[in-house]
Amino acid sequence: MALTSKASDAPRQSSLPIAIARLTASDPLLRIGAESGERLFAAFWRFPPTVGPIVVEHPTTGTLCYQRAGTPRISRVADGKRVRKRPRIGSVTFAPMGVPATWESDRPCEQVHVYVDSHVVEQFAAEHLEASATPQIDDFFAATDPWLDGYFQMLIGEYDLLREGGGRSDTLLLDQTECLLVRHLVRWHSTASRGERGELDSQRRVTALHPVLTRRVQEYVEENLADELSLRALADLAHMSADHFLRAFRAATGNTPYRYVLGQRLRKASQLLSESDEAIARIAGRCGFRSVSHFSATFHAHTGLTPSRFRRQHSTN
Repeated sequence: MALTSKASDAPRQSSLPIAIARLTASDPLLRIGAESGERLFAAFWRFPPTVGPIVVEHPTTGTLCYQRAGTPRISRVADGKRVRKRPRIGSVTFAPMGVPATWESDRPCEQVHVYVDSHVVEQFAAEHLEASATPQIDDFFAATDPWLDGYFQMLIGEYDLLREGGGRSDTLLLDQTECLLVRHLVRWHSTASRGERGELDSQRRVTALHPVLTRRVQEYVEENLADELSLRALADLAHMSADHFLRAFRAATGNTPYRYVLGQRLRKASQLLSESDEAIARIAGRCGFRSVSHFSATFHAHTGLTPSRFRRQHSTN
């Protein structure tokens, strides 16, 4: 007996994961969403073997699936075609939005899903391609892609920090990783023409952000460290698209915007810990961390010390 879901009985961004959870009787190990809580970006899953075919009739978003652990034999039926493979750990599958599919798995496994909204692809194409139609991301199953493997390893590496933050990702990190991911998918895994892909290649040779604009962004970051910062807000300061700004800023500073902002938050936190008697919870808030536990986990990951131990060793009071 098949388990079926239309995945259309909840808000668009979250309905597919809700349907997956209901059909597999498995809650995600971790949900990664925007700080605002408006959008689910990714989820970590541990699936049991299926007891019967699982049918998703109307997937409301494209899903990029990374095989994290386990070696089940997975079968998928879509558009009248049946594919059965044993995905290797590190392989990636893309299930397009709107394409009904039936899935079966004979063993438990762990996967990381990233949900690719069509509007994000449309916006990227409008800003970077001279195309009459938005390219569609290819439907692929258990593919090997070193870049995507590295991308998911980065997400997995952030797992503990994201968990400490309640699953709410730093908006800047979310924006940045999504931007890089969509560029890669459009460039290497889409219906974009050879000429359109050539446009993306030519755009990779980016000029470093002008020093005046770089200082403007850095001053804005310094003044707003306690606030939620978005890639779009920083790009607007330089009058650029988010994708162009990301690459130009990295060319100018050697850091992505997220890594730069994180470095500034940790620098300010270190200064406050060593030069003041402020409560650690207040320092966490002043430096833009979502909670004391998130601040402590992040600070320890980058310095090797907890905030309290750092204060004891470096206090100037």
